[in-house]
Amino acid sequence: MTRDNAVPTVLVAEDHNYDQMILKEVFSRAGIRADLRFVNDGEQMLDYLHRRGRFAEALSAPTPALILLDLNMPRLDGRKVIRMLREDDTIRHLPVIALSTSESIKHITEAYSIGINAYLVKPANIPDYVTKINSLWQFWMVAASLPVVETSPS
Repeated sequence: MTRDNAVPTVLVAEDHNYDQMILKEVFSRAGIRADLRFVNDGEQMLDYLHRRGRFAEALSAPTPALILLDLNMPRLDGRKVIRMLREDDTIRHLPVIALSTSESIKHITEAYSIGINAYLVKPANIPDYVTKINSLWQFWMVAASLPVVETSPS
C-alpha cells in the first residue's frame, strides 16, 4: 500500500478492450479499491512508467504499486517489456504479475526466468477470476512488504 494509505494504483498493460472491461468488473466484484490505469501495449507501458508523451503530466501517471502485464501485446510484447523493466534501476523494483491465457509450462517458466514476480492464468469465468484476483491482492497488497511508492510523480 502507499505511504499515506491512498488507493493504490495498478497499471494494467492489456491490449483488448473486452479484457480491460472484464478486469474492471472483477476488481469491482472483489470489492478491491484500486486506481486501475490501462495501457494498450508495451510502448505505452514504458511511456507511462517513464512519464513520456501523453503521460508526462504529473497526475496522468502515478507510480503503480502493482503492474498486471499481458504477455501478448502488439508493438512491444510483455516479454520484451519485462526484460527492459528489469534492466532499469528506477523501475526494476515494481512487482509485475503476468496475465496470460496460456497454461504452458514453457511459457510460465520463461516468464519467471525473465523477471515476472508471479504468473496468473486468466480464468474462463468471472467467479474464478474474482477469486484469483482477490488472492493476488491479498498477497501483494496486504501480506507482502513492498517498497514505498511515490503517490505523485516528480
